This record gives sequence, structure tokens and C-alpha cells, in this order.
Amino acid sequence: MTDDRRPENDEPNEATRDNASQGLPPLPESLGQAGASVPPTPGQPLHSQPLLGQAAPGQPLPPGAYPPYSAAPPPKRGLGTGAIIGIVAGGIAVVVIVVLVIVLVVVRALVSSSGSDAGDSGDGTGGASASPSDAVTDYLTALSEGDADAALALLSSAPSDDTLLTDEVLAASVALAPISEIEVLDETVGNGSGDVTVAYRLGDTPVQSEFGVLDYDDDGVWQVTGGTSYLSVSKFDGLGFTVNGQPAEGDEFEVFPGAYQLATTLPNFALSGETVVLATEPFGTVDLQGIDPVLTDAATQQFRALVRSAVDACIASTTLAAGCGLDLPATLDDGTVLTDGTITRSLTADSSTTIDSLEPTLSYDNPTLAQGEFIGGIDVSAQCSQNGETGTCDLLFGPSLGQPSVDMASETPVVLWD
Repeated sequence: MTDDRRPENDEPNEATRDNASQGLPPLPESLGQAGASVPPTPGQPLHSQPLLGQAAPGQPLPPGAYPPYSAAPPPKRGLGTGAIIGIVAGGIAVVVIVVLVIVLVVVRALVSSSGSDAGDSGDGTGGASASPSDAVTDYLTALSEGDADAALALLSSAPSDDTLLTDEVLAASVALAPISEIEVLDETVGNGSGDVTVAYRLGDTPVQSEFGVLDYDDDGVWQVTGGTSYLSVSKFDGLGFTVNGQPAEGDEFEVFPGAYQLATTLPNFALSGETVVLATEPFGTVDLQGIDPVLTDAATQQFRALVRSAVDACIASTTLAAGCGLDLPATLDDGTVLTDGTITRSLTADSSTTIDSLEPTLSYDNPTLAQGEFIGGIDVSAQCSQNGETGTCDLLFGPSLGQPSVDMASETPVVLWD
């Protein structure tokens, strides 16, 4: 029989200390004492009797009892299907996020590289430069090389009209006055926009201009704003107007910085003044003062001849209605009655001289309409009657030849009178 009395020494035995050091509950005292044991009954299996603090098989443990130390720990349960799916899904989501981040970084790098190398980024117009100064120098360099597409790609927005923004027009500009000696003088930027001041030569003309620059999405890629000038050509409408050989019928066109030859293709017309103009001011309008459409010398002679012919035909008429502004009423203001078919008209010396020296000008509203000056009066006589008396009357205040005009672009020009 096991002695279950506690030893007089209250210190825990080694077995008790070992269990406590491993975080296990202490052994029952009868088992923890040195030399204590429960010998088996012959023919019975070891521990067939319940140990101290152990419940009989099939019975619950009494309060404060400990489970037998020989028992193996309960097996761990595996994860449920839902937990496994959640872990797998979470892992996939993390992988997808990592892949997306990598893809975005790679795409951004490719876009930046493409924009710098090939001029594709920004707002879709295509061009890109790494700094504000680069954007302006790249733009002027493209113009100096006659590359209109490259220059357009460096603008922050596409022009509303590109009629004169072509390689052909630009090539003629380079031939007239090439761009050279490009130098950045100043750069002022902030909050994604700014200005770059440059100096360059346009042919033999030194130029200093300020270009606006823009990094619209703050990605370090800069483009030029307002890199073109404006050419207002409404006063040449209908004259077969050309700019560097390109037809330009309309009101206003955009042009690159450069030189431009203005001309008209109609045979009766020319342009006065210096017809090669320079576009140097971004956002500015090219100065065309002193350049106006005029008649050629041959067309001026033709105008005078047409007027003389028309006047001669009107003067030769003997009827009250003669044309050229020389019509007469049948009854004058003083009651004198003129006999139709007896009218004699003749030019004065002054009027004849005026016709021979007419200097026509072209109408501002209709540039093909040539207008002469006021010619003057004529001499008129006719058979007449007044108060029952008849005779020949000289009209002291007869009609006058007014201001002739001719559409010199017409295939069949006609003289009109004002």
C-alpha cells in the first residue's frame, strides 16, 4: 500500500519542479515521492487501477483532478474548407496587387522613355521634353530642320488649323531664313507652368522671344504652349492669296516661327511693300502693315481704258437715258422740257484728263474691286421748249461722271458708277 502521507520536508520534489519548469501541472504527491509506486496486481495490466486524481473509465474527472500524464495530447484538427479558401484567396489577392504595382511601374517607365525618345506623352499630342528649356530648344531645332510633325508634337495642344503648319511651308521658310544659334537666356517655372526666354537668328535677323511651357500632369515632361503666331489675311480674300506657295484663302492662319513669302496668283494683282514677313512672337500677330493688294501696272492701264470706253459710249448717246450717271429728266426743275433724241454730251478737258490719270484703289471689303476717283461734270445741250418757245438749251448744271469701279478679277469686267 502506498504511503500517501506528505514528507515532513515541504520542498517540492524533482518531478514536481521539472513539471513546473515545463509549464505542466504538478504530479500527485504519491507519484512524485522518491521510490513511491503503485505495483501492478499479477495478471492485471499496468495502471489498471485509477491513479490518484484519475477518474474511473467512463466517469468524469472529479473537481480538482488532473488527467493522467501517460495520456497523449489530443490530435490537432485540420483547417476547414472555408478557411483554406480564404487563405488561398488572400494570397492570390496579394500576388495580384504586387503584379499590378510592378506593371504600373514598368508602364510608367516605358511611357516616360517613349515620350522623351519619340515625342509621345502628355495630352496625346505626342511631344515631350525633360525640362522647360529642352522643350523650347527642341521645338526651335525641329523648325530649323524643317520637321513640322516633330514641332507639332512638342506643342501642348493641337492648333485649330494646320493649313500652313506643313513640311512644304516650313521648307520654304527655312530656305528664306533658317533658324540658327539657339540660346536659352532665362527660365522661370512654377506649379507646372512657366516661361523660357530664348535668343536665335532667323536668317540675318536676331530674335529674342519668350515661350510658354507646361507640364500639365506634373510628370516631369514639358511641352510648349502658344508656339505659333497668327497671320491675318482677310484683306487678301479673293486674290488667290498664297503663303510660301500654299493657298491661304480665309481670315486667319497659324504659322510657326519663321519667314513667309506672301503672294497673289491672280494676274491683275500684286502686293505692295516687303512681301517676306517674319513670325517671331508666340501668340502674336504677324505685322502686315504696308502690305496691301494693288493692281499691276498693266491692270491699271486696263482699268483706265475700260472707264474711257464706257464714258465714250455714254457720251455718244443722244437719248435722255445715257448711262454712266449721265441720264437726264424729260422736264427740268424750271419747267424746261427736253426733246429726247436731241441730247448732245461732251467731256470737259478736266474730266478727260482725270480719266487718263486715274489711280484705282482696291476696296477693303472686296479686294478685287478697283475704284477710281470722282471724274467730274460734262457739257450738255439739247432741243428744248419753255412757255411755248422752242430752241437749243445749254444745261449749266448738268449731270456729272461719278466714281467708276471695276471688278478686275472678272473675265468680263464692267464699269459701275457711284
